[in-house]
Amino acid sequence: MSTTTETKTEVEKTAIELISEPLTLQCGLTLPNRLVKCPMQETLAIGPYFDPPMEAFGNLYSKWAKSSYGLIITGQVQVDRRFLSVAGDVCVHEKSLESDILAIWKQWAQTAQSEGTPCIVQIAHPGRMSPMGAGIRPADMPALCPSSVPVKLGDSWLDKMALEKVLGTPKAMEESEIDEVVAMFVHGAVVAREAGFAGCQLHGAHGFLLSQFLSPYTNRRTDSYGGSPENRMKLLRRLVTEIREVCPRPYCLSVKLNSADYMDAGTGLQQDEGLEQVRWLVECGMVDFVEISGGNAENKTSGLHQSFGKKTIDKAPKMRESTRIREAFFTEFAEKVQSLDSPIPIQLSGGFRSRTGMADALDSGICQMIGLGRAAVLEPELPRKVLLNPEYDDELALGMSHIVRGQWLSNMVPIKVIGAGLPIQFFYYNMKRLGKGLSSDPDASIPYVIAMSIWETVSSGWSKSIQQVIATISGGARVKME
Repeated sequence: MSTTTETKTEVEKTAIELISEPLTLQCGLTLPNRLVKCPMQETLAIGPYFDPPMEAFGNLYSKWAKSSYGLIITGQVQVDRRFLSVAGDVCVHEKSLESDILAIWKQWAQTAQSEGTPCIVQIAHPGRMSPMGAGIRPADMPALCPSSVPVKLGDSWLDKMALEKVLGTPKAMEESEIDEVVAMFVHGAVVAREAGFAGCQLHGAHGFLLSQFLSPYTNRRTDSYGGSPENRMKLLRRLVTEIREVCPRPYCLSVKLNSADYMDAGTGLQQDEGLEQVRWLVECGMVDFVEISGGNAENKTSGLHQSFGKKTIDKAPKMRESTRIREAFFTEFAEKVQSLDSPIPIQLSGGFRSRTGMADALDSGICQMIGLGRAAVLEPELPRKVLLNPEYDDELALGMSHIVRGQWLSNMVPIKVIGAGLPIQFFYYNMKRLGKGLSSDPDASIPYVIAMSIWETVSSGWSKSIQQVIATISGGARVKME
């Protein structure tokens, strides 16, 4: 009788009850609910060291801290200031443990966790996705990649010329350079720990360096780091193992993977290989949750920014209909991951807007955590004000449309690496507004945002302004916004 009652109670949980449930990770960290602020690039740091810009971060992260997320994941923190993915990335560097710099990091951690929501730092390396002008590397230094495989975005001569100028042909990494990158990631994890963050996440998605090692398209090595699925995982396994050795639990360790890499055999992995990667992560006993997202600039089927101009729902669907709600972008691969019966939580990120869509994903067991990205920019207080607020009925509990105005400009630009990056500038623009203590402007159009970006960059100095504008805009074409 008690079993039947428990099952009935579980089935009858409301949408708000499902997303409000606390979750305790294996490291002992308890999340007050299932909503996660996804990692995004704030593009607010200034060289040459790209430390956390606390004047802006004070406004931005205090806003998210007060928004009742279950977990906050910071924007990408690059581990090498020579190789940023977009102008303005925060970077962890050789001086980050020095008292004056660490004090800034501690202030960031304190601000982000000031209302009791835990926060972890996403650490990353863009590899071959690092444009000239974004970091401090000299003009004759190529980007890094497991193998010398240039990025392909578009087939026209303009596309090829622009890519050669912005990204060039990457250099195949020597083993000594791989060792150096491993040390940088471990250093980043230690800085996050010493600053007081709850942990870190390794960015293995969206065509960045870890993803490049995992993919047979970009990893054509014949040494111990390539040539087989097991060898292609060697870098990721090293990072997980070596970070866990120096940052034992209760430090939280997460990995973000890219479902789009497993959709197109021409540019990525087969799903079976991707599932084995996830299997190792969830069974190795060192990772506390895995985030699954999607989007890859080169993968034609991934839809990196395909929803920016499409009509989205204006009324939330009901839960538990005969056909399951599939609001997220990448549930197909997540359903395959579900079959692994993971002993650790899976976070699904990308496309969620309604309370019922999020609750349905949780109720179905497809994931245990819900990642919000664009919504966290357009409506940073969405969890507290709407999703977790019982005053809103289920059909009205949803975030605003993610449509970006002015798509015509993006479509008119003949160079894909520039045009494809324009829509995401809308979100960079709004994060900058939040950093200034202003509210987001959902009605800003792409032409207006680009005009403002160019004006601000040029007015700050002509010496590197044009290069930085190109690095920022083209960077958007290679960055995923959930």
